[in-house]
Amino acid sequence: MDLTARRCRGSRALHRWLPGLLAGFLLLACGADGRYVVIGTARAPSASGIVEVDDIGSGATQVAVHLEYLHPPSRLQEGLRSYVVWFVPPAGAPLRGGALRYDPEARTGDLTETAPFMEFMVKITAERDARPPTASNLVIATQNVSID
Repeated sequence: MDLTARRCRGSRALHRWLPGLLAGFLLLACGADGRYVVIGTARAPSASGIVEVDDIGSGATQVAVHLEYLHPPSRLQEGLRSYVVWFVPPAGAPLRGGALRYDPEARTGDLTETAPFMEFMVKITAERDARPPTASNLVIATQNVSID
């Protein structure tokens, strides 16, 4: 193969990937005020994902949680049926954000909710019920977030 053929093949590959790369950079340039990578705890070591936060004013934060590689909650312990997101302020009691929308086939979980804080920990727990009054100690992921 001569040098011209190699350049053409490389150029075609660049043209194939360039639009996707540019779109990715544009998405990173706009959007959330903060983006955090989440890694699962020892209870869910395969779990990982992203927490995105946006300042929506009046001391409140829009929080979007997306987790992947989640096993069904019942695999952690018999009787568990839900993953629940909690917002834990530096001082005060945790506030239940809501249950992740769990897709067992894709093994993903998603939630978008408003937290009445600008600095807090996002904590995801495995629960028997989607609306528990308090968080269990079955923590599968945590992430501290702060909007400056």
